[in-house]
Amino acid sequence: MTNKRFFLLRWLSLFILAAFIVNLSFSTHSSKVFALSQKNKKIYMFCSKAYFDKIYKDVKKLNLKSPFNFPFYVSENPSDFFIAGFEKDKLVFYYTNSKWINSVFGIKIGSAADAVKKSGLSFINKFVIIDGNTTTTYFDDGLKSLYDVSVINNSYYLFIIYDRIVKPNVVCGIFMVKKSLWDEFLLKKHSLTFDKSSEQDILSSFEKLMFMHLNSMRAYLQKPYFSFSNDIAKIAKTHSQNMSQYNFFSHTDNSGKTFSDRFLSAGILYKKIGENIVMGTKLLPFFANHLLFNSEGHRKNIEENFEVVGIGCAIEKNFDNVYYTQDFAVLR
Repeated sequence: MTNKRFFLLRWLSLFILAAFIVNLSFSTHSSKVFALSQKNKKIYMFCSKAYFDKIYKDVKKLNLKSPFNFPFYVSENPSDFFIAGFEKDKLVFYYTNSKWINSVFGIKIGSAADAVKKSGLSFINKFVIIDGNTTTTYFDDGLKSLYDVSVINNSYYLFIIYDRIVKPNVVCGIFMVKKSLWDEFLLKKHSLTFDKSSEQDILSSFEKLMFMHLNSMRAYLQKPYFSFSNDIAKIAKTHSQNMSQYNFFSHTDNSGKTFSDRFLSAGILYKKIGENIVMGTKLLPFFANHLLFNSEGHRKNIEENFEVVGIGCAIEKNFDNVYYTQDFAVLR
């Protein structure tokens, strides 16, 4: 039996972003190897965790809750950033945007998009997932527009993520994930919420991960890192919760307040503020950031000389829709 579906993921929903996300800024006032050039580091898919830790012994790491059966293992170094996951001591999930990467099939961070075509890789135009007697086809709006995806040895997906704003377009992220793991994720076999405590852990993890990834983007841009503001995060979180609860997607909340109103109501004085919002089904934080990074207005907030940021996340449980709010500021 064949089941064809349009799978509307957060990071794939480019038409939603184009239609509804508005940037506001007020001023007031057998696995292939890919290598890391730093110290000749080499990380390959399905390597052991012991090997991985040996290679990254100089990087401080943090464990965060993930929607999978393993924690996210995250670099705390923005200039050598990664997100990793291990099953049975083997690397099955790996994202990086570090410029220390040497090459993946001849591709590295900063490679021109045209160079990817010369890599010899073949890229899919849809995800075809076989589960028992059922074949499910997912048409992904992100394919070709935000990233190219190749299936390597039928064992893992390789995502080549682009910076589409700069000219010429360049590679700004690489993501590798075990094929069966990602197929299950697309088939919604990994719920983002299980119980109340687990939900809070996921939300906290996604907020921290989005912040850490934002600073890795700042490293990519050679900009100063953001500081995190708990007070501003409360504003962002309340807005995400309202969007999730009342089923709207806007910078103006259900009571008619703009984000500048929300700052003033919280008694936070500022010289300049900005806000990004993004949502989608099972949208992981780093994909959400790449969507924003490839939207000129939202990218401006990421590139701007803001000093602090607060991030709030909420999940609409029926469909696992994830809402993110990023509030940026230069405080008085």
